Amino acid sequence: MRDNKGTDPSNPAALAALLAGDAANAAVASTPGGIEAQEAAGQRTMCAKAILPKFASFNEPINRDEYTALGITFGPDHDDLFVCVTLPDGWQVVPTEHSMWSNLVDSFGRERASIFYKAALYDRRAHIRLSRDSDGVEA
Repeated sequence: MRDNKGTDPSNPAALAALLAGDAANAAVASTPGGIEAQEAAGQRTMCAKAILPKFASFNEPINRDEYTALGITFGPDHDDLFVCVTLPDGWQVVPTEHSMWSNLVDSFGRERASIFYKAALYDRRAHIRLSRDSDGVEA
């Protein structure tokens, strides 16, 4: 049931946030399109910062040696999902059309890695996977 502000406080994600004492995320979750907007904002933030996911999948840490071989330098942890990095000159993280997927591209615009980041309050997670060309070799 929607209230007079157009929000739906009976939504499970909103209720979970309220029970956790997180009024801001409860408001996001109860607003139509709020979670999708939160995910898109998370993508924009990730792409604007010098951070990469710490995981290759779920709780499996990335092999930092593979990324270091590409010229990526690791710094301190940014938070529970991301680590601060220095990318090679001209490299950047660019968003795709889907708010949960972005690409790490080199100075020539070649995709070097694919990044998944779900910034939803109820299921926040991220992972990265190096891209391979048709020969199975890093791009």
